[in-house]
Amino acid sequence: MRKLLTALATVCLSAGLSSALAANAVRTEGTAFKDPQGRTLMLRGVNLGGSSKVPYRKSEDPRTVSYVGRPFPLADADEHFRRLQGWGLTTIRLIIMWEAVEHEGPGKYDQAYLDYLREVVKRGQQYGMNFIIDLHQDFYSRATGGDGAPYWTVTKLGLGPDRTNEPGAPHKQPPRGPGYWPPTAARFSVNMMDTLFWAGNDFAPGLKVDGVPVQQWLQSHYVGAIKQVALTMRGLPNVIAYDTYNEPNHGYIGVKDLREPEFFMAFVGKHSAPDKLVPSYWDLMLAASGYAPEKPSVPVNRLWTKGVTDIWRSYGVWDVVNGKPRLLKPDYFATVNGKPADHVPYVAALQRRIAMEVREVAPDTLILQQPAVGKLSDLTLNLPGMVSQPHWYDGVVLMSKRYEPNVTYAMQGWPSPKEVRLEGREAVLGDYRARVGSLIDLAKQYGDLPTLIGETGIPYDLNGKHAYKTGDFSAQETLTGLMYQTLDEKLVSYLIWNYTADNNNAEGDGWSEEDLSIYSLDQRHDPADINSGGRALKQVVRPYPAATAGTPVSIRFDPASGDFEYRFKADPSIQAPTEIFVPQLHYPKGYDVEVANARYETKPGSSRLLVSGAQGDVVVKIRRKA
Repeated sequence: MRKLLTALATVCLSAGLSSALAANAVRTEGTAFKDPQGRTLMLRGVNLGGSSKVPYRKSEDPRTVSYVGRPFPLADADEHFRRLQGWGLTTIRLIIMWEAVEHEGPGKYDQAYLDYLREVVKRGQQYGMNFIIDLHQDFYSRATGGDGAPYWTVTKLGLGPDRTNEPGAPHKQPPRGPGYWPPTAARFSVNMMDTLFWAGNDFAPGLKVDGVPVQQWLQSHYVGAIKQVALTMRGLPNVIAYDTYNEPNHGYIGVKDLREPEFFMAFVGKHSAPDKLVPSYWDLMLAASGYAPEKPSVPVNRLWTKGVTDIWRSYGVWDVVNGKPRLLKPDYFATVNGKPADHVPYVAALQRRIAMEVREVAPDTLILQQPAVGKLSDLTLNLPGMVSQPHWYDGVVLMSKRYEPNVTYAMQGWPSPKEVRLEGREAVLGDYRARVGSLIDLAKQYGDLPTLIGETGIPYDLNGKHAYKTGDFSAQETLTGLMYQTLDEKLVSYLIWNYTADNNNAEGDGWSEEDLSIYSLDQRHDPADINSGGRALKQVVRPYPAATAGTPVSIRFDPASGDFEYRFKADPSIQAPTEIFVPQLHYPKGYDVEVANARYETKPGSSRLLVSGAQGDVVVKIRRKA
């Protein structure tokens, strides 16, 4: 006979620590995250932060920049960690640039920055923050229009930075606004560097830098920078994981015909400038060598320094014939040793190397794997403590920054997806459930690993920054509500992209017109209120089971009413209580609790609801106190 224990309590809350993850080790067991007591963990947190992609102190000479102060000055650390603690977002993917660590030159590490990072992590420990170390990159480097790698990795190969598309540069010549569109010759640099980084041995055999094969030279310095961070973090128990490589791009690997539209530019162009021409890979190659592209799709901007010839020309991909450039091997990157070129094995090899190198310093750390385009079963490493870390956005909204409430576009087909319009709340939720379900299923293809959605979020500058002009964030609340409801239903751990301490309405996150921060200085009207500055918080901040003494079954939460229901299957062998984070934001006057098949307790000044003595199927219900 099911035993029903019902009790009502009024609990006055303050921002408190959900102790389930307070400097405890996190391990994996099958597809679950576990703590030392055997409880199933649900990780919730943020990427910290968006402006970490550009230096805190800029310089005309990229060797002398400094990232000390990213993600925020140490003097501000307590404020930001206290806020994140109050929001229950206590797993931090710490965004670090390779450039930040090794900007001065090969093997020259910025010790002041490394010391600063260690202090940031130590400060976070006081607020129950656990950290995932991420040497982040987008589009390879600031020198190629993105972020990540040091400039010298590009210039030593004879390429100059594209000053028209260089995030965080003190000056741009000629001036160009930030963002992904219009395309510039920098896209050539991105694809070239990614190809050499992953597969230089196969596509540029014999190419050496400082006497070392180019692929080995690039990867060894990258791994060396990660290891320097690991050495810096040694002994800090709240560093729980290391990412391997953010959103690995295949470059030219597997491109069947260089006359094809460049994939990323084609996707961005469709939503940013549907009436404009999209450059092909060949067009970008031409522009970067000072030749007019076949289609007037990208400005000519010679990036090769004086006296240096395009590497791919030297490998016979193209040449100048009768005074005109001619593409000779359009399928040069399509095969390796007679077989279709596949990016995945290159990614897997680096992920394995990083796992081995980092675990020489931190033997028990988790290692995060991001999927790549290709045969995903080849990502299987058969190593303990591996985690699948895909990313999830509504891609059309992300690229277009336009949103119609309760509308989305399902992507059908690959690599040239067809967008199918879906209307209505249930249709959108159905599509979102399918998308997140497919991301969770990815882990089954390379080892049945636990899943952590490493990035998810929305652009807050939707619809021409309408919310900033009117104060009406209802569109953002609708979209975030649909996304986070889906993630609740799927019982998946996730990290929000992002929290940027210096975000503002005019410049967003400070990189390439991105504006996804859940906090902004321009929404902060009361410095004494930790919630002031938050965006769409009623959807972003949610109650959730941080640690479960058993197996999670379902989560339901209605932000409007505050009704929360959590069901789980109890494991009587676990002595530690189930811990549920209950945010003050949703329960300012306290809450009532109803528990079936267990007992509960709360502590004044804490945002934790503890459920113990659980047997069988447990149901926990929370209702807002009027």
